[in-house]
Amino acid sequence: MSKSAAASILAGLCAVGAIAAAAQERPCLHGASETPEQLARRRAAVNYARQVNTAEAALRRQSGSFGQLGALANVVGVPDGFQVQLSTDGATYTFSVKDGTDACQFAFFSDQAGLIFAATPIQ
Repeated sequence: MSKSAAASILAGLCAVGAIAAAAQERPCLHGASETPEQLARRRAAVNYARQVNTAEAALRRQSGSFGQLGALANVVGVPDGFQVQLSTDGATYTFSVKDGTDACQFAFFSDQAGLIFAATPIQ
């Protein structure tokens, strides 16, 4: 391997390492230093989770089974920057509301029991 090729590889590895380090140094959006704007986003996300649980319970009482997001009444838009995923087999459901803008990947999740949990991934 030539010296210039080795230098290019080393420079590339250093750049990747710098990018990864910068991503890890970004502060968490939801925690002790949460800004009022981020608090409002987090509250909107937990309210969204409550709407999903309430709508799923109503659908189950009405039809006998849980449904996909599109079948849920009175569930308003997903808060900015959050992604929602819901899975159901009709008898049970589970869903998550994850903050796609948070370096720490904060999320709420719930299921047919109706309890909402707050979480971050295990590092």
